[in-house]
Amino acid sequence: MKISVADQSVPDQELMEKSVEEEVGPNIKGTCETLPSRIKVTKEEHDQLGNVIRVCEGNIVVNKCEGTCLSQLRPSITTATGFLKECLCCRESHMKQKEVHLTDCFDLDGKKLSDTMTVSMMEPTDCSCHKCGQ
Repeated sequence: MKISVADQSVPDQELMEKSVEEEVGPNIKGTCETLPSRIKVTKEEHDQLGNVIRVCEGNIVVNKCEGTCLSQLRPSITTATGFLKECLCCRESHMKQKEVHLTDCFDLDGKKLSDTMTVSMMEPTDCSCHKCGQ
């Protein structure tokens, strides 16, 4: 049995299976973008025995990746399943370390302390469409 699949808009001699990047271009952006996001961070500080000494929290702004990217599933005679699946996901292209200051600190009794806590975290500086799972 012979199975063939042809795109009606392309003559048979020009029929080639192309990836999403080849069809749309190497810089597929979709609506994927880097956006600011406000989150609440809570961090406990422990002594050498693992007991909580204080808890600090704060609302901070960090970047996030959000949006859509082009994906497709189409018939293929070159794959075992008979379909070629290409998925692109909106995710970080570059990351940086960011230090944030948590200004609301409390002791174990819930009493507000005058000190602060600095926490280091990673955040995206740029987002774009990438092959999913990579």
